[in-house]
Formats: sequence, C-alpha cells, structure tokens
Amino acid sequence: MANNYGTTKVVFVEDNETMRDELVHYLRSEGFDVTGLGDGFELNGYLKNDQPHILILDLNLQFEDGINIARRMRTSYPEIRIVMLTGRVQGSHRLEGYEAGADVYLTKPTRPGEILAVLKNISRRYQSEVAAEVVWKLDVSRYLLTSTHGHSAGLTNSEVRLLRELAISSDCVPHGQLMALFGDEMVDEKTIKARIEVLVSRLRAKLRALGSEPLDIRVLRGQGYQPTFALSISGH
Repeated sequence: MANNYGTTKVVFVEDNETMRDELVHYLRSEGFDVTGLGDGFELNGYLKNDQPHILILDLNLQFEDGINIARRMRTSYPEIRIVMLTGRVQGSHRLEGYEAGADVYLTKPTRPGEILAVLKNISRRYQSEVAAEVVWKLDVSRYLLTSTHGHSAGLTNSEVRLLRELAISSDCVPHGQLMALFGDEMVDEKTIKARIEVLVSRLRAKLRALGSEPLDIRVLRGQGYQPTFALSISGH
C-alpha cells in the first residue's frame, strides 16, 4: 500500500498478546511502522535505542499502569502523541487519562478501523520538533545537555547513559539498575558504586554551571537516584 505512514513509528503497549499481535499486524498492513510491547519495562528498553512518534497505551498493565507510563512519557518525551486504549469507561477515568497526557482516549471494544483513522489523523498533523515546553534537553547523538535558558554543555558517553536512564524511569533509578548498566564482571561492586557516584557528582556540577534554577540529582536513601527537573530526549 503506497502512503507515507511508514515514516511514523508507532509503539503499542498491551499485555494481552493476542490483541497486541492482531492490532500490530493490521496496522503494519496499513503501512505503519509498528512495534508491540508487553509492559513499561519493555517500553523502557525500546526507548534506549529508538523513539516512537505515537504511543498506543493500554491502561490496565502489570507492574506499572498506563496512567503512570503516560505521565512520565509526557515529561521525558513531550513530542510523543499518546493514544489511550482502555476498558475504563467512566467520565472520571477519561478525565484522568487526559490529565496524564493522552491526546486521544478510546474505550474498548474499539474497532481497528477507528484506531487506524486516529493514527492517520495524528500522523498527518505530527510535528517533528520537540514541543516548546520549559524542560532541559538531552541530545543523545550529539552528547549535549541544554538548559531551559539555551546554555549547553558537552557530555561523556557515560553521562548520557545515566541521564537517559533517569529520564525514562517512572520514579527513581534503583541502585541495582545502575549497577547493571555500568557494571563490569572484572570490577568489584564497591568500585562500580564509586564510579556511579563520580558520574552523578560530575553531572551535578554541570547542572549548576548551566542553570540558575536549584536543580539536583537527588539520592533516595536505600533506593536510588532521582532527577529534580524535567528532561526531554532527542537525537536517537
């Protein structure tokens, strides 16, 4: 089928495998570039390597529900369009969905043709530029961190990886997750922890140098690290 929808990347997060596979197959047959994922953890893994234009999100997911996923996606990736697909039909549910960042809220059962029409409409109007929100910006490909005032600083590969991990996490990044990210079989745990502490310290210094706001990467005792500022990601 000849159209330009193949340039629109769509991610469908749904833990019902049969429903997910059927919709992915249908949308692909209509020309969209679609990836099906089972939960928020799989979405986090996808976001480390790519970024969708449209996110179709079921709300009743295991581990982390769709409302929470939508909130953090809206903060870290403000340019992504979010379509919520759910069986929650009450007006209060719909309001909660829109407040969490949904562009479109569809209740089940929803015909595939209606979802297709929504995606075509969003795709036609999609703006490739990051929405003009007051957030810090991380350019992954250029290793660049830019403040809300437009001041920029270069980053190392490790600093980019750490900031991206902070940006896409729902609350904070657990110590164990960072240990796995920066770990090395040949290096002991104490050395890895010290390496992460040095990274955080360097990033804090760059934040202070770039911005006038009181920004920080907060340490949550016994849990992990959490940024105190909004960060959007580009340049995959």
